[in-house]
Amino acid sequence: MCRRALLAATLAIATSVAAAAEFPTISIERTCRGAQPLDAQETRPVETCARDEREARSQLEAQWAKFAEHNRRLCVEQTNLGDSPSYVEVLTCLQMYDSNASGASAPPKRRFGQ
Repeated sequence: MCRRALLAATLAIATSVAAAAEFPTISIERTCRGAQPLDAQETRPVETCARDEREARSQLEAQWAKFAEHNRRLCVEQTNLGDSPSYVEVLTCLQMYDSNASGASAPPKRRFGQ
């Protein structure tokens, strides 16, 4: 029984890694099902979450090819580690890698003892 579960998990990971270069398919409904209000004025957190996810998906579709394949793979893998994968997470992850690659100023590295 334990071997089957391990094999299934291994196959799932291998499949998601192989497909990571392709545009991810994420269930927005599943992702947003448990959305909680971000502040006191938030009255419709599920709808807000779904809107944010749709907007992120649209941006990802438009920009997907410009991101490096290894970054796409990494960001998709990371979002699939949790219970609710998210287009917002994938987009944010890719934007962070992209801003670092485009020469955005990074804090200087400190040497030990300084």
